[in-house]
Amino acid sequence: MIPQTSTLLRLQPLASSSRNVTAVALRYKSTHRTIQVQLTQDIEGLGQIGSVHSVNPGRMRNDLFPKGLAKYVVKGAPLTMPLPRLAEVSSISSAAPDVDYGKIRSQIVALPSLAIPRRTVRGSVIFGSVTSTDLVQAFQVAHGLNLVAPHAVVTLSDGKVKQLGEYTANIMMKDGEGVDVKFKVVAQQ
Repeated sequence: MIPQTSTLLRLQPLASSSRNVTAVALRYKSTHRTIQVQLTQDIEGLGQIGSVHSVNPGRMRNDLFPKGLAKYVVKGAPLTMPLPRLAEVSSISSAAPDVDYGKIRSQIVALPSLAIPRRTVRGSVIFGSVTSTDLVQAFQVAHGLNLVAPHAVVTLSDGKVKQLGEYTANIMMKDGEGVDVKFKVVAQQ
């Protein structure tokens, strides 16, 4: 249902008439609709396998879903597709050099706790949110680790963090094994 708004228009009187004419014009607000989808394959210009994106319903219905490129995401439900594994991403592994994921996992575990500063709105509520993308950027800046797909996928247990506190994220490596990392969201000075 598209919401209606009414606008009151006051028309100028014609030269032959001395009365004001009042008319009511109805206008319809257009809303841009998008839906959340999880990609089942890498799509150039949209994203990589396993990532969640907003797309127009028509694109999903007519293009992505029939070709098996994406799945619908239901709000509140866990993601149905597992994170990418080594066997699923074989085309990338042939071009990339061998990576010792066990060594990277041990380096991540040995790192000190990561603190992400955010402005607060009131009390412990932060302005905006902290997402997995923010964590990847924080690891890059603080420790020089580049935790991007296809080698690593960072997920938060709650999806987005909206309050100050201590949280846990999971970093799933390309070989299928993950490591849990604790981080803090602190008030920005």
